[in-house]
Amino acid sequence: MIFGKKIKELREERRLLQRHLCAALEIDTPMYSKIERGERKAKRSQIPIMANLFEVDEKELLTI
Repeated sequence: MIFGKKIKELREERRLLQRHLCAALEIDTPMYSKIERGERKAKRSQIPIMANLFEVDEKELLTI
C-alpha cells in the first residue's frame, strides 16, 4: 500500500479532517492533499507529527 493511501485511511478512521493535519503540520490543505494522493512526499520532520496524530509508531507508519 502506498504511503498516501495509508495516511488517508488512518485519518478517516480517526475522523480527522485534512485541516486538522494541516494545522499540526503547518502546511496548507492543497499540499496535504497532494501527499495523500502521492503527488508529493512528506518531509521527514512531518512523520513524527503524523504518527502522533494517528496514534501509531513512526516505524509502522513508514513501513506501510
